[in-house]
Amino acid sequence: MGVCDSSPHGDAEYLDKRLKDDKRKDALVHKLLLLGAGESGKSTLFKQMTTIYGKGFSLEERKKYKKIIHSNTIIAMQSLIKGSKKLVAKAEKISADLNELSSEAKREHELAEFHKCETKDEKVQKSKKKIMQLKSLQTPLTKNIAEMIKSIWKDPSIQQTFKFRGRHYSLPDSAPYFFERAEETWKEDYVPDLQDVLRSRVRTLGILEQKYEYQKSQFNLFDVGGQRNERKKWIHLFQNVTAVIFVAGLSAYDQLLYEDKGVNRMHESIRLFEEICNLRWFSTTNIILFLNKSDLFEDKLPHASLKACFEDYTGPDNDFMAAISFIKAKFETKSKNQIYTHVTNAIDTNKCQYVFNTCQDIIIRKCLEQAGLLMN
Repeated sequence: MGVCDSSPHGDAEYLDKRLKDDKRKDALVHKLLLLGAGESGKSTLFKQMTTIYGKGFSLEERKKYKKIIHSNTIIAMQSLIKGSKKLVAKAEKISADLNELSSEAKREHELAEFHKCETKDEKVQKSKKKIMQLKSLQTPLTKNIAEMIKSIWKDPSIQQTFKFRGRHYSLPDSAPYFFERAEETWKEDYVPDLQDVLRSRVRTLGILEQKYEYQKSQFNLFDVGGQRNERKKWIHLFQNVTAVIFVAGLSAYDQLLYEDKGVNRMHESIRLFEEICNLRWFSTTNIILFLNKSDLFEDKLPHASLKACFEDYTGPDNDFMAAISFIKAKFETKSKNQIYTHVTNAIDTNKCQYVFNTCQDIIIRKCLEQAGLLMN
């Protein structure tokens, strides 16, 4: 008849092993919050996570984006047309002011530039009126609508208007992409590809969750709405967070908030980042900063000085790396804890995968260290 080992020493070893196993299991489950101001590219990064680590987008799921893309295209063109009208009205006001006041070189330059936003081509004028009459959420693209959008987009007055996006009116970053794609996206047999899905825009309302596995670790990623009225929904998610991924749009430095036209988007992003970093819930949480939309930022920098957003910036106007370093410091000085910063382009899947893998390796290592399962 066998004898069971129930000695105190045997029980202690068993309990110690159980505790270590439980710690390891807990250390392999990670809760990530994807936070940031509106229009920063959070939702695009969330889609990239779904593509890289999740099940991706099936044929049927991609087909559902067709209606969204049609709506995005029409809304963007209507915004551009409204922007053109707004800038022409500003030109008329400046002209009246200059007649009453002494001439100012800066205002005369604005007058000349804004006047170029007035459409002269009668055919394009008619097309603009027809586009403005469309119900953007209900109207599918047709061949005729696509041709009108393409002709309006090519018009010099609209190209001039496009230069003033963000500073004087709002326009989605994906607008040029979908204008160029309109001749394809209207077709009956059109099925959105991954780039179309990534660039499509649906405002995030509420909370989205994506679960995935990486290096035998479970990650639960939460994406929440970035507009101010959505942020109150974040609070209950702050418990037991492994890492916060904060997304800031680099190209937003000369743009205004969607919900408050008197506030610069970059300033709002820095303010929100400081607020989040210093919340008591996140005193020991890993903070990862994604400076997103690097491609748009690099294109814009030679034409719109960073000094318009930051008066204390002293670097060259067209120096991409100097500008990145300056903005990086602006964010990182707002937190007492270490910040892991990455410059990203949310529509580039390969670059995103590299950055995500790097971040997740950091998260796994830190969690194992905190659980006492890995030496520093």
